[in-house]
Amino acid sequence: MQLFWVSGSTGAIKQINITKERLTRVAVIVGVSFLSLGILIFSTGIHIALEVSPDFAREVSGVVTVKERMALDNRYAKQLKAIQDQLARASMQFNELKSIKDRYLAISTPYTIKNKFTESNSIGGPLKPLSFKFEPAKTLVENFEDSVSKSTEMAQIFEKSEPEWEKQYQWLRTLPIGPPIDARLGMTSNFGVRVDPFTKQLAQHSGIDFVTPAGTPIVATGDGTVLKAGFDPAYGNFIEIVHGDGFISKYAHNSKLFVKPGQTITRGQLIANSGSTGRSTGPHLHYEIHQNNSYLNPAKILVYAPPSAYW
Repeated sequence: MQLFWVSGSTGAIKQINITKERLTRVAVIVGVSFLSLGILIFSTGIHIALEVSPDFAREVSGVVTVKERMALDNRYAKQLKAIQDQLARASMQFNELKSIKDRYLAISTPYTIKNKFTESNSIGGPLKPLSFKFEPAKTLVENFEDSVSKSTEMAQIFEKSEPEWEKQYQWLRTLPIGPPIDARLGMTSNFGVRVDPFTKQLAQHSGIDFVTPAGTPIVATGDGTVLKAGFDPAYGNFIEIVHGDGFISKYAHNSKLFVKPGQTITRGQLIANSGSTGRSTGPHLHYEIHQNNSYLNPAKILVYAPPSAYW
């Protein structure tokens, strides 16, 4: 399409060719111009609104002032630091609990099965303690992402540790390592060679004797099953309990028994009252520990730990 334009005093005629391409080009230029103008007007309006009515401006555009944005970032940074402090404390508490657990496991595992806890995996590397600190050189988002990543990994370690710790705890409960009587009561005779109280000759003593006034409560030293409960001329009223890893605990010279063969027993459960039945010169508890038909010194097996040491 062609347009003829007449202008000026001379009546000069100008010819303008209008094509599809030119129309498209003009439409784009006009559109961009109006868009730019609209953005400028909107931006100017928002800046004016921020000064006059900040709440209205935020509601319309979500825009806040630089000062308000900085205040918001500072508030989030403080909250993130508080969370990081909590995560750091959780990490320290976990390390302390693991240290206590490992120490207790070490002292409570009988020497005959210490090899069960020998580390078999070859591992190593530099020591890099887990740290939860706000890094000023990083952005708030980067600090947040670092904290989330570390806390996720820490949570995974907690989840993996829980069943393993529970397994170790349950295993320890099956071992006869607890005290059969109140720890405040002492021993009268040790394991090994001693002068026999009847023959006055040297003889082998297969257990240890505890001072126990008649009627003193006797408890199981570990979870297990009652193997024997009855009377023997030498042991008097006695009980044998089968535990884990081939251990058997034996409690002799009792005045009264409270369990029967085949009964399931838990550590600390009352099983008898002390007495002086059988080959005995007075009220006491004769306590033995066998493992795979071998006598062990119970004094090297028992763990008299304060309540805070149990996990």
